[in-house]
Amino acid sequence: MYFKNIIQKFKDSFSVDLRALGCMRIGISIILLIDLFVRSLSIKAFYTDEGVLPLSILKLYNWNDYYFSFHALSGDLWWQITLFIINVICVVLLLIGYRTRLFTFICWLLLVSLQNRNPFILQGGDDLLRITLLWGIFLPWGERYSIKKNSSYPNKYFSIATIGFIALVCSVYFFSALLKTSSEWRTEGTAIYYALCLDQIRLPFGTFIHQFPTLLKILTFLVFYIELISPLLIFIPFLPKKIKFFGVITIILLHFGISVSLYVGLFFIIGLVTLLGLFPDFAMDWIESKFIKPKQILPIAPIEPQPSIILDVFSAIKNMFLLSIFSYCLMLNLSTVKSFPYTLNLDVIKFGSILRLEQTWGMFSPFILKDDGFYLYSGYTDNKKQIDIKHNGADFTFTKPQSMIKEFESDRWRKYTENYAFNNNNYMRPYYCKYLLKKWNAENPNNKISELTIFFMKEVSLPDYKTKPLEKNVVCNCNILE
Repeated sequence: MYFKNIIQKFKDSFSVDLRALGCMRIGISIILLIDLFVRSLSIKAFYTDEGVLPLSILKLYNWNDYYFSFHALSGDLWWQITLFIINVICVVLLLIGYRTRLFTFICWLLLVSLQNRNPFILQGGDDLLRITLLWGIFLPWGERYSIKKNSSYPNKYFSIATIGFIALVCSVYFFSALLKTSSEWRTEGTAIYYALCLDQIRLPFGTFIHQFPTLLKILTFLVFYIELISPLLIFIPFLPKKIKFFGVITIILLHFGISVSLYVGLFFIIGLVTLLGLFPDFAMDWIESKFIKPKQILPIAPIEPQPSIILDVFSAIKNMFLLSIFSYCLMLNLSTVKSFPYTLNLDVIKFGSILRLEQTWGMFSPFILKDDGFYLYSGYTDNKKQIDIKHNGADFTFTKPQSMIKEFESDRWRKYTENYAFNNNNYMRPYYCKYLLKKWNAENPNNKISELTIFFMKEVSLPDYKTKPLEKNVVCNCNILE
């Protein structure tokens, strides 16, 4: 009896509320639609042979033989548009809760395919979104708030998939803290100061708080310990629900703080939605009482399935598969910690590559990059006039833009140019340069350019609100004849 109580308490610790899962499904679906919309605005640039990463270059430099991608079957625009339309339809069906397990799988498949086509525009939020969808295949997140009739199953649900999902959410923050090993985070308290020195991602509220060094020091330690302690409150078994929920709320507040200070794309929204899946029953009771008119759920026990050897075998295989995913993710995250003495062997890595389980939660780790800067785009017209193609053909100068964030069409482009600057990615540069040159000439037939030079003005942050003198670098040069 004692052991049964222990097991039951363990299950309670790793149970999730079906209503919370339903809300998470809706939130994830909306994020997928927003992401597809943002990506579609640059569909030609990011996913076709006319863009910044032709298929031949992808396959030559960045392809993993264990990856798959429907989007990499053709470099034509029509193919990408077709896949985007199919993806939107599948996401809408997931949103309304139609055949959720099937369409969760299809949405995951298409998301992996899309991410594999262009890895240079991805960030940590993409990893979280992709792996959340994978766990969603094995979670009953279509049992509530869907077009199907509510089942008679109780709201509380436990399985190996719930353990894996909770572990995923906790890993994001716990390992992010463990990887923050620099003195900036642990002793000096200067990490937030340096993060807010980065003009490319600093928002107006971040600019405001950046002028208070004592506050920045407090926030640095606060962020570090929230990331370190809150996941433990959520994951450690047998803790009261209210304590676990407190851990969830603190991380939510952390996300809100980041979202108003730093430009991080969809990451904070993805983080918030996955945390919504951890809301306990008393929180969902309150939400339903205030905002949702729940459908009547009959207070009857679910129908127990009849014993079946086939079902038992299938269930055992599924659980072994889920345990494999859980173990891989755990070992992968542990291997990123320097003090951990184990590394994954090649066969295990292959398994992770096929399912795209790769993940790293080293946001701003182990230290904050001090290298900031901005790009300038100098086009030369036929009469040798030097114009700025990023600012409607104005006279070119080396003046720093007033707002770095406004220089990027989306966070995808910001991430691309960030990767573009690395020396080991210099093979990318001619294609980006040629794309911009051709795009400008197509849109400005009366003011064409014959040559384009891309400069990167490097600015290194120093303590006490100082910077090194700007360093001018020619990143790439191309002309119409190439």
